[in-house]
Amino acid sequence: MYDWNALWHERDGYKTGYHVAHDDINQLATELSANLYKPAADLHDVAVYETPDKFILAGHDDGLQLLEMNKHHLFDVTTRLVTEDEGQDTPLPYVEIHVDNLATAEQALWRGAITLNQQGQILVAGQPINAATPPAMAFDTLSFNNNERFRAELARVWREDIPALQPLIDHWFEHGELAEAEVAEHHYGDAARIQEICDRYAEMVQREQAVLSRLFSDNELHLIAAVLKDIHFDSAAACRGLWLAVEARLVHDELDRQLKVDSAALLNKMKALSYAQEVALIEALSPLPESDTAED
Repeated sequence: MYDWNALWHERDGYKTGYHVAHDDINQLATELSANLYKPAADLHDVAVYETPDKFILAGHDDGLQLLEMNKHHLFDVTTRLVTEDEGQDTPLPYVEIHVDNLATAEQALWRGAITLNQQGQILVAGQPINAATPPAMAFDTLSFNNNERFRAELARVWREDIPALQPLIDHWFEHGELAEAEVAEHHYGDAARIQEICDRYAEMVQREQAVLSRLFSDNELHLIAAVLKDIHFDSAAACRGLWLAVEARLVHDELDRQLKVDSAALLNKMKALSYAQEVALIEALSPLPESDTAED
């Protein structure tokens, strides 16, 4: 689920000393009133214990140390600007904030439409993009919706991440609406022109696949392929955000445990992919339609 050793080192300042009659960190369930979630593989590894509300990491670091991690604090917030139709009711363009928490098996989305006021100022969900107070971001389905740390992170996203999108938003209002109007009139040309486009597409996909083969392990690729087996993309735009589909399967089916994959590392890699790389993954790992695989 997580890179526990990385979390252990990242949160060094929050560790506390712990005294016990033995040195086996895999035998602390009774003392901690918790279940052993992941045993330590060796002296340099951490053991992970679980209670309904938190994880407790145990490791040797100048003596036995414990690190408690509230599950409600293990959320991940991702922000993106959506400028292409993905079949949502929110008019383009809009900001999408995705929140997920593998520890509590929760996820939620918030979308804020982007508009311009009469002065040409950018508004997100009706609020000026440079306003000190963010718009109401409803995540009512999350059990940690009112958690102070979560709300502080949303405030940071509004203060830092969303303003960073302004150049892209400006570009969309300058060129995007015109481009959308031209889409219906656009024609790709005759058969020779279409073949040229297909050849370039194939070359792009092949180059990206060569890069991806070095980025992902075999087990990670097997996991992504297992997810793609049950997905149908209705449009080219729907291919964007492939990591969301993978994450959903990790939460519900725990494919990472079955294939011994570090899910946190995998999701981080997938979030960093460009659209072209996501398409290349889909082309490489999606099963062929039955009509293409059936024998004559």
